[in-house]
Amino acid sequence: MTAKQRAARAKFKAVVAEAKKLRKKNPKLTQAQAVKQAFAISYGKKRAGVGAVKKKAAPKKKAAPTKVKAKKSKRTSEMHTDTKSHNVNIRVISGIDKNDILKKIQNSLQFVELYQDKINFWKQVKPKNQAERDLKLKELKGWNQLLKIEQIRIEQLKKHIK
Repeated sequence: MTAKQRAARAKFKAVVAEAKKLRKKNPKLTQAQAVKQAFAISYGKKRAGVGAVKKKAAPKKKAAPTKVKAKKSKRTSEMHTDTKSHNVNIRVISGIDKNDILKKIQNSLQFVELYQDKINFWKQVKPKNQAERDLKLKELKGWNQLLKIEQIRIEQLKKHIK
């Protein structure tokens, strides 16, 4: 047992003895309330009444944040490959042969066709009021986003064909 542990044990024994004295003086106190008051006495605080509420100190005013100019970082066209760092960005498709990649590309091309058809349909719709116009714009935006995602996917898959 360390010296701090021995000191803490001795302090706790003293607090329990003090709590016992307090309960003899005031039998209405619960054990927890008596121990609380005994700890207050041992720390040299005023004897807090049962259920006393501590006042919180007024919050300190924070200093106004200073503006720091951000440094512009230079971007290079080189790609840094770090083999020992945990934040390495490795993109490898393992276990997929050329035929599987070609099937995925074909599937993505079918989605591109579908999305093109939907975009063409929504371009031909003539809205009668503002609500229909908003719907048309929302639909076009959604189909355009899906089209871009599929095109990016196709480009990434093409990189893996050797």
